[in-house]
Amino acid sequence: MGAFNTVLGTVSCPRCHSSVGVRVQFKYADTRQHEYRLGDVLRWGGNDIGLSGKRYVVVDGVAEGACVSCGFDGEWAFYVIVERDRITRLVLADGSYDFAKTGATHLVLKD
Repeated sequence: MGAFNTVLGTVSCPRCHSSVGVRVQFKYADTRQHEYRLGDVLRWGGNDIGLSGKRYVVVDGVAEGACVSCGFDGEWAFYVIVERDRITRLVLADGSYDFAKTGATHLVLKD
């Protein structure tokens, strides 16, 4: 995946539906292995991907590792929601956004 950042959060496992902690990799902002938590403000001014200050951005993300509750180890894809440079949510990806079609790791939905 190259340089990326991670965000830690709690989500529902797609298999067992337990609430579990996850570490989600994503490429947006200064991609220098920064680790964030939900609510944190992104860092900029280095190996930047995207543009700072956008109102609403959906970023492609993938969980590291298996579910600690049931061992699910399938592809756990997420949308990392960024609002004005703050990570606000992790949402289980449902195919609503086609990052492959755009060739980008993020989509700006509101400037």
